[in-house]
Amino acid sequence: MENNKNFVKEANLIFNMGVGRALIKAGAQVIDVKPDRTNPDKTVLVFKNDELFQTELARINKEIAEAKAAEEVL
Repeated sequence: MENNKNFVKEANLIFNMGVGRALIKAGAQVIDVKPDRTNPDKTVLVFKNDELFQTELARINKEIAEAKAAEEVL
C-alpha cells in the first residue's frame, strides 16, 4: 500500500445543511449534490477541498463551538 501521509482529499462531504449553506455563502465551491446513502430523504453536499473551504469550515466550526459553550453557561 502507498504511503498516504501526503494524500490530500480533493473533495469533502458536508452532511449538515446549515454548515453547507454557510460555506456556499462564504464562496466555497460545490462540486456535486448527492442523496445520503443511509437516508435518501437527506442530501449531501460535496465541496472542493481548497484553502477557502478549509478556512471557512474552521471558522464555522469555531462559531458552533463558541455557541455551544455559551449555551452551556446559561
